[in-house]
Amino acid sequence: MNQKVLIVDDEESIRRTLKQILEDEGFATSEAEDGSKALEMLEKDPPSLVLLDIWMPGADGLETLKSIMLKNSSLPVIMISGHATIATAVEATRLGAIDFIEKPLDLHATIYSVKKALGLVDNHENNITLGEDVKSNLSSSDIKIESVFLNNQLLKGKKVKQKTLKNSAVLHGIGVHTGEKTGLTLAPLPANSGIHFVGMGDALSVPAYIDNVYSTGLATSLKKETAQVSTIEHLMSALHAYGISNLLIKCNKEVPIMDGSALEFCEVIEAAGVEEQEGEDFYEFVVDKKYRVGTDDEYLEVEPSDSFELTYILDYPKPVGRQEYTFCLKSPSQFKDEIAPARTFGFVKDIGYLQSKGLAQGGRFDNFILIGEEGSINVDLRFPDELVRHKILDMIGDLYLLGRPVVGKFTAFKSGHEDNVAILREIIEGIA
Repeated sequence: MNQKVLIVDDEESIRRTLKQILEDEGFATSEAEDGSKALEMLEKDPPSLVLLDIWMPGADGLETLKSIMLKNSSLPVIMISGHATIATAVEATRLGAIDFIEKPLDLHATIYSVKKALGLVDNHENNITLGEDVKSNLSSSDIKIESVFLNNQLLKGKKVKQKTLKNSAVLHGIGVHTGEKTGLTLAPLPANSGIHFVGMGDALSVPAYIDNVYSTGLATSLKKETAQVSTIEHLMSALHAYGISNLLIKCNKEVPIMDGSALEFCEVIEAAGVEEQEGEDFYEFVVDKKYRVGTDDEYLEVEPSDSFELTYILDYPKPVGRQEYTFCLKSPSQFKDEIAPARTFGFVKDIGYLQSKGLAQGGRFDNFILIGEEGSINVDLRFPDELVRHKILDMIGDLYLLGRPVVGKFTAFKSGHEDNVAILREIIEGIA
């Protein structure tokens, strides 16, 4: 191939592994154990691509990346990290990194990322044509995207602007149910694309659309053919609040739980910036009549309204008791202040059972509220009624699976993800 990859990592075992798999694929390689050595090698023998670890002694990966971009801003750099924070990941993307590889290294994903960065991955015939700004920033031109963005544009309300992110962003965390290290790459998509999830190194995406919901047990999960992702509701809630309508979300199996809320998703959206787009006409989804799902003991209903308003009534035994909250989504800042900080919760009595079923494997004392006989036993509550606010957070995320902002007054009593999805299907069937 006559293309050389410079591997920059202070761990000799990582350099040796990368050298072996890349040379097996026909690439030439060179190695540097720190940032200073890497910059020297760039001057003497410029590579076609750099694989750069974030955490290194001396000049760390971010400092080295900044120096590389000053010398050659067109040189592709892929970051390597086993524990990048939101702040470091976002900063690396801003500085010019085009992709991330997470440790422990996955052979297939590593080779795929390298080939993609060097333009060696063939495009698929049915792709959406992406703008050059997208291709140069975590390029997504090799992903199969089936746009369902403008499907079922019935019950049209006010015309709204399509939006995407100005820049790409990366987050890392733990999957609350799988317990596995996971992460997200958020990349802009052109107008008329919609929101899509895709696995790292995969080519088939699954649209964030009601037709692709395949599970609502404890979390909302999507699946289309071989593409699937779980626990999407907190991220979708933030995207709904900020009006993001076009986005590619690279994710391995499960969206990271972060601190159990949507607050960090709000922060990364704000750091990346929101950009309005010109495209096909895009309208709010206005509920036309009253719909109801559930029973007297657990239900969700919606009726016509001039705004997107949600009332949730939560009723648990002590120490939680009855909580009720009403929220009307008017702005991202209001969502960020009132709803986004509310964390997911669970009960001590249920944890053993859930884990025996392979769930809640990633629960940590800092990523959810654990309720015991006297109340929260692991964290201080951010609001006295934090639990009911979190139920509203989940609803806002699930109700964005129509692909458009919803206008209607929702009233929920002890309902969950299954009801959120069921009410959307009821509405669609009612207007079909």
